[in-house]
Amino acid sequence: MACLVVMDGMAEKAPGARREIQVYRDLQGEWGCLDYVAQLGPKGTMGLLESPDQRETLDHVVSSWAWNAMSASGPPGSPGPAGREGPAGMPGNVGPQGTPGPRGAGPKGEVGAPGLEGSAGARGPTGLKGERGAPGERGVPGVVGPPGPAGAIGPQGPPGARGFSGGKGDRGAPGDKGAKGESGLPDITALRQQVAALQTQLQGLQNTLSQYKKVVMFPDGRSVGEKIFKTGGFEKTFAEAQKICRQAGGEVASPRSAAENEAVQQLAIAQNKAVLLGIINRYGKFFYATGWPLVYSNWAPGEPNNDGGAEQCVELYTNGKWNDKKCSENRLVVCEF
Repeated sequence: MACLVVMDGMAEKAPGARREIQVYRDLQGEWGCLDYVAQLGPKGTMGLLESPDQRETLDHVVSSWAWNAMSASGPPGSPGPAGREGPAGMPGNVGPQGTPGPRGAGPKGEVGAPGLEGSAGARGPTGLKGERGAPGERGVPGVVGPPGPAGAIGPQGPPGARGFSGGKGDRGAPGDKGAKGESGLPDITALRQQVAALQTQLQGLQNTLSQYKKVVMFPDGRSVGEKIFKTGGFEKTFAEAQKICRQAGGEVASPRSAAENEAVQQLAIAQNKAVLLGIINRYGKFFYATGWPLVYSNWAPGEPNNDGGAEQCVELYTNGKWNDKKCSENRLVVCEF
């Protein structure tokens, strides 16, 4: 800090003292202003004070030294050593901004590292509708659902093929005796001759029919009574087999006895294929394809089991046993007539 020890009142008594002390007003030391006043004390030497305990009070030193300066006639003492560096002053105010310097001409810097990814922007407007894509692959068939309720009875179909002649009926009761007729002996003889001729023709027709049946049965047919079972050796689904047999005037093979089942089994063995039967599952029960309930069955052990809820048709193995199966699977077609 700055140091001025002479007061205005002392300047009147010692005008010369004010000028001398002002020379040293900026000096500082370990003892402040008092230290340097002591150095300019009455003795006029720097060795006036040898220890801090010998320092005089400010009023005494200034007063004594001022009067001594007026009466002393000796030369001024040599300058003392430089004082210690004072503390830094307060920083000045910030100056005005300078003008920008000229643009540098250095080489172009390398590309900096990519910056951090910014946050997602606001959602844009909905785009135009795209073109229709290509159709996907066909999915696997679904599980067959439960059968629906029975539909209304359809119109009556066309009349079927004429069946074989039935057996001879029982003799009827004798009728009432009629009135006596005229004599017809000549006519009876003629009638007997006609009957004999007709019997001969009938026997010939029967022989021809028997021979025809043998030709039809060999090697892909079997007959049981009046029923004939015939196969073409090909395999179809149930719907396809039913259409083929009905177009030929028959139905898909539907055994109604052990004998008929054995006849169909012989065809299965000859072809070494399982045979499709004209039997279907309706409402949890099996019926003939014509709608009549079963009168005969020959199921394999554990069958029918309706595996996966999708086995609605029936097949006959080469051992003669039955198994329920999917109607969409191909099996040997055997028609019955």
